[in-house]
Amino acid sequence: MQSFNHFLREKGVSGELRSLLYHIARSVKYINFSLRAGNTGKNQSQNASGEDQLKLDVMADHIIMDELEKSELAALIISEEQDQVIKFPAPRGTFSVSYDPLDGSSLVDANLAIGSIFGIWEGDQLIGTTGRKSMIASCYAVYGPRVIFVIAVKDKGVHQFELNDVGEFILVEEALHIKPDSKYFSPGNLRATAGNEKYLTLVQSWIAEARTLRYSGGMVPDIHHILCKSEGIFSYPRDQKHEHGKLRLLFECAPFSLVAEEAGGTSLDQEGMPILDLEISDPHERTPIFIGSKNDVEKSIAVLQ
Repeated sequence: MQSFNHFLREKGVSGELRSLLYHIARSVKYINFSLRAGNTGKNQSQNASGEDQLKLDVMADHIIMDELEKSELAALIISEEQDQVIKFPAPRGTFSVSYDPLDGSSLVDANLAIGSIFGIWEGDQLIGTTGRKSMIASCYAVYGPRVIFVIAVKDKGVHQFELNDVGEFILVEEALHIKPDSKYFSPGNLRATAGNEKYLTLVQSWIAEARTLRYSGGMVPDIHHILCKSEGIFSYPRDQKHEHGKLRLLFECAPFSLVAEEAGGTSLDQEGMPILDLEISDPHERTPIFIGSKNDVEKSIAVLQ
């Protein structure tokens, strides 16, 4: 069994990127330890998006921030939980890291799987760039019955690792792949069907085709299900309350879009623009997203036009 560092070296991933991913993996282990004994109560504060924070959100954010600072490889970091971009004083590496420290944390009290999401970018400037131009890797962790760490490196595929009993991430599946067609659907933001007849038609068509519903309320486990089953579509359109979409481009949508494309799938916004081609204008901007099996995603966008 291969450790992720040894595996990535064999894949030709640079030493600096391997080292940065090692520090991210360390933060994932520390978050997992804290989750097992953590306080799930509210923190009496809100994040940069105006959402109530749990104590676990703040804890996970601090763990990741500390680990990225220790790496001395990240020149700039931005968290979903923070208002401002954080620039570390020189000399540093030349990577930027965007991250959602604990995606789906509102599900913790129900004991459902949650996760962490990371995007790794070249350079120290995110505004004005796109995922296609600047993102070189992304990864996510799933905190469930097992702790899973999935890494996508540009032009080197998507690979899955599992935390073993001695605290090492071991390769369990190489070159994850998403087939073009699927029988699974994960329809996020179903409330949007109340004001969007085309989205209602799309969801009803999935039901009429006797597809299998797989939706947990957490983006990380739902996207991971698509990777594990090698097929599926996850949708999250805009609605009247969130006219620009709800999910964040930097922290959720762009990192997962790199994963999808590296696995042979695709990811589009509601107008059919690839998520990786969306230019970043604000660290906390949002976007609709349709991601997963390529044919299903493209057919869904056609229905919504």
